[in-house]
Amino acid sequence: MEPEPGLLEVRRRGAVVTLLGEVDLNTSELLRSELALACEFGNGAGDVVIDFTGLTFIGSSGVHILIETATNLGERRLVLLGGGWAVYVVNLLGLTLRYPNIVVDG
Repeated sequence: MEPEPGLLEVRRRGAVVTLLGEVDLNTSELLRSELALACEFGNGAGDVVIDFTGLTFIGSSGVHILIETATNLGERRLVLLGGGWAVYVVNLLGLTLRYPNIVVDG
């Protein structure tokens, strides 16, 4: 079941965050807080994974949070799964080139 337009559902299990719906100005703080928890999981070691399979939109506020998270991770990786709209935007903006710890898988 997909969330209503303009809504974001976040499911976090350890360092894996699954997104359903849209990340925009109204929902970006939810993403920020869940990613912060994912970054702390496992004593702050290992990859943080975001599953974009159910994401239908990501705006500039969401992209900013991805950059912020990748920067905070340092040498750790931010792995983006699922392809789709969000990965298209990440690739279009060249984020994987500017932030080598952002990795697109799928």
